[in-house]
Amino acid sequence: MVTGKIPGEIGATEYVYLTLYRLKTLSDDEKHQWFKSWQKIRHNLPNGIKIITEATSAFGTEFTGFTVYEGPLDRFEELEKILEDASFGFVERSQTIIGTRGFSLPVADFQKILEGRPVD
Repeated sequence: MVTGKIPGEIGATEYVYLTLYRLKTLSDDEKHQWFKSWQKIRHNLPNGIKIITEATSAFGTEFTGFTVYEGPLDRFEELEKILEDASFGFVERSQTIIGTRGFSLPVADFQKILEGRPVD
């Protein structure tokens, strides 16, 4: 797997993860449990991963919310495991988009990213 930053001709590149999710219809008790699970996620992020944005609406999509994380690619699988474990039973669908933050990279650096990124 690739490291969290790839040196390029114009500087280093950091990874961002846009995780869209669709919650199932929740009872009041399940909503309370979901908020507890979300706090568990927020307080157990892998080292180097941070939350940039939390949104409870994803207007224009079939999702009910999204979160943007930032951090090294080598911690992404650990993040996904935490999300899966804490959201089981609450989330009926999710999709994660992995991108790079900052300026465009030379074509060779894009190839390194594609070869090392997790399988969707």
